[in-house]
Amino acid sequence: MPNAGVGYLSALNALERAEIMAGRPKFRRDIALLEELPEDLIFSMVEAGKPMSVICIELGIGRKALETWIEDQDRPDMIARARAKAADELACETLAIADSADPEHAAHARVRIQTRQWLAEKWKPSVYGTKQAQIQVNIHSMRMDALRHAEVIEAELSTGESK
Repeated sequence: MPNAGVGYLSALNALERAEIMAGRPKFRRDIALLEELPEDLIFSMVEAGKPMSVICIELGIGRKALETWIEDQDRPDMIARARAKAADELACETLAIADSADPEHAAHARVRIQTRQWLAEKWKPSVYGTKQAQIQVNIHSMRMDALRHAEVIEAELSTGESK
């Protein structure tokens, strides 16, 4: 494999050129910033229930860079766990809102509660999601039962017997 070293060097040169070229400097800067930040900072922001757009604004980075950073390594699972913790916090907030609501502001409190419930359902559906009943209808067996019943009636009519 005499060309293996040459391929590696050309790939290395291409990477060096990519850093110098205009390409996507903001994206690369954002990724570098995310790599420097402690992961716990971003996960704590997610646990606090902040939307990804707000996290991007507060950190001064682009959404695509944050999405790319999340997709690296085992971060999607960590984000899901952080969202699940945020769902638990939202459920606790709904109780506090309901307990502190007065009759004049009941409609406002109801909207706040419903919004938090909706987010909790999306972020942790195993606990807060609506359970839908599973209904299975076997049409084949219903058809067979109807045919058997028709055969019994036909037999009764032909013989003149009735129950």
